[in-house]
Amino acid sequence: MPAEAPLSGVIRKFLESSDLSFADFMEIALYHPQLGYYSRAEDPVGKGGDFVTGPALSPLFAFALGRLLREFLSRAGDEVSTVVDIGCGDGSLIHSLWDEARMMPRAPRFYGVDRSLERIDAAHGAGGAPRFVRSLEEVPGDGVHLLIANELFDALPFARLVQRGEHLHELWVTERDGELDWSEHEAAAPYEDYFAARGVELADGQFVDLSLEWEREYAGICRYLRRGLIVTFDYGFPEKQLFDARFRRFGTAASYQRHRVSRDLLAEPGLRDLTAHINFTDLIRGGEREGLRTLYFDRQAKFLLALGAAGYELLRPVEEMEIASLEEGVATLERRDEARRLLLPDGIGDDLRVLVQEKGFDASGWSFQRSIFDR
Repeated sequence: MPAEAPLSGVIRKFLESSDLSFADFMEIALYHPQLGYYSRAEDPVGKGGDFVTGPALSPLFAFALGRLLREFLSRAGDEVSTVVDIGCGDGSLIHSLWDEARMMPRAPRFYGVDRSLERIDAAHGAGGAPRFVRSLEEVPGDGVHLLIANELFDALPFARLVQRGEHLHELWVTERDGELDWSEHEAAAPYEDYFAARGVELADGQFVDLSLEWEREYAGICRYLRRGLIVTFDYGFPEKQLFDARFRRFGTAASYQRHRVSRDLLAEPGLRDLTAHINFTDLIRGGEREGLRTLYFDRQAKFLLALGAAGYELLRPVEEMEIASLEEGVATLERRDEARRLLLPDGIGDDLRVLVQEKGFDASGWSFQRSIFDR
């Protein structure tokens, strides 16, 4: 038998007094200050981790966002500009963007925001490099802002819900025969209200994964923004697709470990990532309620291509590349394949979606708004 995950003992202590909602279980499993998944010193992202993100997969991601940054700065003119990566993880994306901008005139300020900063390289923040803080409120609010949220919302704790006849139930975590297991409770009124307000009818036996924090968290980011753009990358769908029982009858919740996906959400708490697809309609509607305009919503691959990602050096024809050795050639082809995964229909660029909203800034003529066939 494998050794019990260290956090299991903490969770069992909680369960001595009562069951835990899955959202509370997820909060402990991911964000416990010492034993939580995102509090560990080792980086969960990348080839040696549990999952991969666009920035970790290939420098093409930062290359394309660097083009967006140049466009943003050209429209900002002489105003003070700030670039912020919300949920920055190890800080690699914001550091890459800072590196892209070092030679630009009037380079902006760069900030990384994350509730856990244990994995940030101590060298970051020195010599004019990005600064790292734990909340968006610590970032100066003057001037114009380019706010980036890359896979932020799918990491928020969510509830597991199931429709039983006319009644909505919430799945909680209990201990049964010495093992973590599920129990069902009548769902709280806010969950019932959520679906009623949106006119969503769930099928009998249908499971859904829902965080009421998706819209609240995004609305807080929108209220912080005075002028500028919010660019959100995440796994998710508009609500009609997300809650369609024909395609997602068992919800979207999953755990990840060593790049393997599992539906066993209670296994090895603190050692596996937990995630679910988000309702992008919540973000779109929440932003528009806060006075923002939607400029773009589509697949990430189309967004990166519209920004000019096809011009990335590794995507040049192979015969035009200067390769000095067999080893260099193999490594180059591997990096080329990783870059292509962000753009091809069967790669992660087709699975993720991008939402761009603006407030008090330019609303038209952006490169990402043009068809990739117009380039």
